[in-house]
Parts: sequence; C-alpha cells; structure tokens
Amino acid sequence: MIFMDEVTQESLDFQYILNKISTLTPYGMMYKGRLKAFELGRERELMEELDKIEAYLPSVNNKEIRREFNNIFAHIKDLRTSTRRAMEGFILTEVELFEIKNFLFLIRDLSELIKKNNIPIFDDTEIKPIEFLEKLLDPENTGISTFYIYDTYSDELKQIREKKREVDKEIKLKKKELKNTIKEELNLDLRPDSSVVISKDKKELIEKIQNYSHLTYVSETYMNIKFAIKPTEKMNQLEREVLILKDKEEREELRIRENLSKEIGKRRREIFRNMASIGKLDLILGKAKYALDINGVKPDIVEEHKIEIIDGIHPKVADFLKEKELSFTPISIFLKEGVACITGANMGGKTISLKLVGLLSVMAQYGLFVPAKRMKLGLNQFIKSSIGDMQSTDSGLSTFGGEIKIVGEAISKSNEKGLILIDELARGTNPEEGYAISKAIVDYLKDKTSITLLTTHYDNVANLDNVVHLQVVGLSQINIFDLAKEMDSHEKMEIINKYMDYSLRVVEKDTAVPKDALNIARIMGLDEEILELAEKYLDN
Repeated sequence: MIFMDEVTQESLDFQYILNKISTLTPYGMMYKGRLKAFELGRERELMEELDKIEAYLPSVNNKEIRREFNNIFAHIKDLRTSTRRAMEGFILTEVELFEIKNFLFLIRDLSELIKKNNIPIFDDTEIKPIEFLEKLLDPENTGISTFYIYDTYSDELKQIREKKREVDKEIKLKKKELKNTIKEELNLDLRPDSSVVISKDKKELIEKIQNYSHLTYVSETYMNIKFAIKPTEKMNQLEREVLILKDKEEREELRIRENLSKEIGKRRREIFRNMASIGKLDLILGKAKYALDINGVKPDIVEEHKIEIIDGIHPKVADFLKEKELSFTPISIFLKEGVACITGANMGGKTISLKLVGLLSVMAQYGLFVPAKRMKLGLNQFIKSSIGDMQSTDSGLSTFGGEIKIVGEAISKSNEKGLILIDELARGTNPEEGYAISKAIVDYLKDKTSITLLTTHYDNVANLDNVVHLQVVGLSQINIFDLAKEMDSHEKMEIINKYMDYSLRVVEKDTAVPKDALNIARIMGLDEEILELAEKYLDN
C-alpha cells in the first residue's frame, strides 16, 4: 500500500521539510533519499528512531562538536564503486587507493571524536576503524592521508628504485661533464634543459657547432637556431637502462596494487558497514539539527489510532510569516477515528489547520521531531489529501471531477486506519448539490476506522451525531469598524494576518459558519453601501 502519494506530499509541503534536513556525506544523502514512513505495526522501531534523535540533541547543540562532525563529513567521498571493484578482483588505481586510505583515516577521526565527547553509540551508527587496512596503506606509519607505493612493500621494488636512482645520478654526472667540455671548447653556457640558442648572425659559431660532435641541431626561427647536447653512447646506454628499470618498477607497483586491492576486497564488509553507519549517523544528526531549528518535540507514538496536537506550528507558513515580522498562531487539535469538520470564513486558516495536521503526522511517522508543544500519534496506514485546485489537465477533469476522483480513492480505503484530509469539499460545483454531497460523504465516513478531517464553508454539514465540529476563531474577537478606520490601503493584508486568530475551538454541532467574509471585505475597502446590501441579503 502507498503511504502517501505525490499529490498529498506536495499539498502538505513535506518536501519543504525534507529540504531542511541537512546531510553532508554521500551515504547520508543516500539514506535520506530512502526515507520512508514507519508503517503500522512498526511502532517500536519508530520510537527507537526518535530516541536516537533525542540522544544526539546535546551533541548537535554543541557548536564545537557539530563543527568537528561537519569538517569530517565534508571530506567523505562516495567510495562504493571502488570498494566493489576491489571486491570483484579489479586492480585499484593509485587515486582510488589514496581515497580509501583517506576514508580510513576519517573513520578513525570520527571514532575518536565520538569517544572523546562521550557521544551515544547505537548498533547501526557505530564507527569501527579498520586497523589492518590503515597499516596496510600506511606501512611507514606516517599518519598522512596521501598515498604512495612505499619501498617497504617489496624488497625487489626497493632494489629497483635504488638502482634507478644510481643510474639517474650517473646520467646527470655525464651530462655535467659534457656541459663542462662544451664550455671549455666552445665557451658556451647551456641552459638547464641542456640546450643553447644561437643568433643566426653568428655564422662562424654556427658552422663550428654544426661540425661539433657533442651538439646537435633541434630547431630554428627566422632569427635563431637551437642546439642541444648530443648524448654519448654511454649516456644512451644509461638511458636504455633507466627505461628497463622503469618498466620493472611499474610491473612491481602493479603487483603491489593488485595485492592491496585484494586485501581491500577481503574487508569489504567492514568498509560497507562503516559507510552505512556514517550515512545513518549523518542523517540522524541532520534530523536532530532540524529538531533544534524548529524547537521540535519527540512525538508520543501510541497504539490507539488518534492524533493529538498541542500548539502545533506549520514550519513553512511560520517561516513565511517570520519574513514579514509576523508570528504563527499555534493550533491545537484532538482527532480520533471518524470525522471532524472545520468551519470558518475564507482566509480564516482552515486549510492551514488541515495541512498542519497532515504535515505533523507525516513528520512523526517518518521519524522526525515535530514543531509543537506536544503530540500523540497512532500510526496511519495511509495519508490522503484533497487540498487546492484538483483540476487535471492530463485527464480533462474539472476541479470538481478531480476532487471527487481523489476523495473517491480516499473513501475506498476508509475502512483502514488512515488519515483523510479534504479541503472545502465540493467547492467546485453548485452550492445545493455541493452541500448534499458534502453532508453525504461526512455521514458515510463518520463511522469508519479512518480519521477524516475536512473543511467546509457550508452550514449544517457538521450537525450529525458523532461528528466533531471545529471552528476557526477568526476575526470574531476584533472590532472590525474601528480597525478598518485606522488602516492605510497598503497595510490591509498585513493587518488581517496580524489579527486573524487561526486557533480552533470545539463548538456545538449545529453552530453556524461564521461570516468573517464580510469583515474581511470591509477591511479590504469594499464599498460600505455594497456591504450593507450584502448584510441585508444575508439577514433575509
């Protein structure tokens, strides 16, 4: 069963939350990409995940510790391909060996950081240094992460390199002797690259050089001619010897890299286990950091299928309001199996309440702390929402058709322990039929095992037994006439946001939908004569 479809995820702004959870390692990003909701029956696992986040909060809250973690995580590369190559018998390159050596040192640094600061260790986040591979890739115990095929790997390699150094030294000596001879015989100072450039004006010298046995023509321009040392037979012999030694060195280095690759392949499980631990630790720390950012609390996971939120906040809306120097009104709500209806005027925050319930439920079920003073949740088998314009250009459905399609899909699952969220039910059709359909759906869902929360602007939809009627407080506590007189035109939306009370209250089931629309229209400057006519028609 799909826990949450893409439409629901988008309407609840869950991707906004995921984007706020920071992971720095490729393994942390991998596990973040695999995040799934804890399904019904996995309550214990979910509680363990939330306990881990709680355990890491002090470490994340310590700026110095967090900085050290970030510094290590920032240098960790994705070495899964190199490790698999070693496992499959391929010979790793020197670059790959360097990266694995560096990774081993970073594992050591992580382990020491955790021990030094007494940071909690769990089975799936335990970092275990691989001492054998550390010593294998750093045989001279330099402690430096750069990789080199050391002489200590092979006596034969050591001998080849020593011989090569001797021959190189002899070649340099021969070149030096030859340069001195040229200096004495031709009074020419050769460049470091053993060449000399002669102006074409010096014809006598050029002719002399052309007949000279230790210099040879290289190239020329319209002004100069370049000559270089002509190696002696002994120098040529030494150069050939160097080439042979280099070939032997490369073959011996290849043999050593093959042995190192085999040893790395043998310990692939230890490497992969550390990669997994680093990824899970990175993700847990990211969750803990976000929990602190939103001042979140650990949701209480219960067996009973219900949702209780005390002073909940929708993070995305709260961030938006903060930019405008406004604050989010915390929302409290208590839901159980059956139906609860939210009524209130447009702009009264009904949709935000709906989204908040869905988002916090998703966050809790994904193993995240929630922005609230307290939350209790019985796990849902699915979450389905119909929020916003449901018009489908792909299938040619109207807003009403698209809405009914989604609501129908939710109703088909209503005998399961799910959460159904419906915003302004049947708003896309005429009021009479819209009211009838809304009330019929509420009547049908009120005895189901799913929790259904819906918003409506229709009166009497919630006046059924066993249906909870919630109402947005809205502008009911404000003197609209006094407020409207004090406002400049550019302040109106800000004033509405400032004084709108988005909190919910339980009311009698037959309580009428509040008429805040007229108040909002008055604040926004609609002509008073029109408003008086509207009030007249409303009274009639």
